[in-house]
Amino acid sequence: MGIEQPIAFGGDQLSWFEKTWQGFCRLVVKIFYRRFEISGLENLPKNQGVILCANHVNALADAVVLQAATRKAIRPLARSGLFDNPFLKPILRGIGAVPIYRRSDPGVDVSKNRDTFSQCYELLAKGETLIIFPEGQSHDVPQLTTLKTGAARMALETIQATGTEPAVLPVGLTFPEKGQFRSAVLLQFGKPLELNFTDNNTFEQNVIELTDRIRTGLESITLNADSWEEINLITRVERFFAFRHGKYHRRNLQQRFRTQQRLIDAQRLLRNYEPDRVRALIIQLKHFEKLCQHCGVKDYQLSIDYKPTLIGLYLFRMIWMLLVVFPVAMWGIINSYIPYQLAKFLARRFAKGTNQYDTTIMVLGLSLFTLFWSLQITLVFHYFGWKWMIAYIISLIISTAITLLVRGEKKRILENIRVFVLFLRKRNLKAYLRQKRQELEKELAKMVRIAKRLSNN
Repeated sequence: MGIEQPIAFGGDQLSWFEKTWQGFCRLVVKIFYRRFEISGLENLPKNQGVILCANHVNALADAVVLQAATRKAIRPLARSGLFDNPFLKPILRGIGAVPIYRRSDPGVDVSKNRDTFSQCYELLAKGETLIIFPEGQSHDVPQLTTLKTGAARMALETIQATGTEPAVLPVGLTFPEKGQFRSAVLLQFGKPLELNFTDNNTFEQNVIELTDRIRTGLESITLNADSWEEINLITRVERFFAFRHGKYHRRNLQQRFRTQQRLIDAQRLLRNYEPDRVRALIIQLKHFEKLCQHCGVKDYQLSIDYKPTLIGLYLFRMIWMLLVVFPVAMWGIINSYIPYQLAKFLARRFAKGTNQYDTTIMVLGLSLFTLFWSLQITLVFHYFGWKWMIAYIISLIISTAITLLVRGEKKRILENIRVFVLFLRKRNLKAYLRQKRQELEKELAKMVRIAKRLSNN
């Protein structure tokens, strides 16, 4: 059986549907993620077929983020079961998705993959960009799982079938706070992989070697820890480093990612050669965190010097927020409270793991907000007329945008006021906590030097 042809043009030219879909994906990502950073876009070649090989940690949300990251037409290779969904099928077809028939799916005829691969060869020869998840399925483990050979096989068979060499790029997706609304996502495009092989290699040996290269490329742009406990520890240490020497060192997501990668490598070395010092450091770090938690003080608050100018600016900002911003945000909360709480409750109930939460909250949130807001707009129109309806729609958009921007701001303001008063009442507390922090900084610096020495040996 043949595969339905996608509604798409060749190369980088996007159809009206693809432009609309990518615009929608960018809006969804802007709503659901507080920070969205992309690096390595310059690695995407022009006028050449591309196979993007991404890690798969967040179900369908991964594909949405990828579509939002570039204005190139991206054709996802999606499992065939998704094409049976009446809602997803027209979208998948509209963006030129290609079905993959997996052995693990019940009742699937894997022989149809011959047609799938033939279509992929043609698309790559025309300069199209395909996205494939070599791990096969989304997962909740803190490292790459076993890679399937499909991506490597597709690249090499494209060369055989068409004489055209596609570019194979690893793509790393990192969600630092996966499973939390308004968290962050980092997307990194790696450099194209080398497709030259030893002359006496068999085709299967080349497939295995290219799969290993894909894995190595993915490992360089993803966090790979032995456990979530290790990821949690590394995140806390990285955050601790960001506030060293009594000053906050602002870093983007990629800089934080690189630091965490180095810390993972360092702690593995140290656990092997200095296990007692590692355990002592973890105990010391936990003690400092518990001490700060008991006092209700956060790291960044220790770096604040309460000078008159700073206090004046903070008071002005607080008054502006209380008198102007928060009342507008409150209107957004009133109009969004029920669908938001309902979506959050249902997402926690139906998501089968943190790797499915973002996808679930996206689907539920978009559905419920569309339903409730449509009903509210209809009621306003029915009782007050079209002028008030237009005004209401504008107020919804503005107040909701402000609500998203200042989410958590009220809590931070109250916390900062409480800590400011606490430091006024207990003048030695801040100095004491800073001293404890400096002791930790010195020990961490020693551990870093030891790790560097071990890595050079």
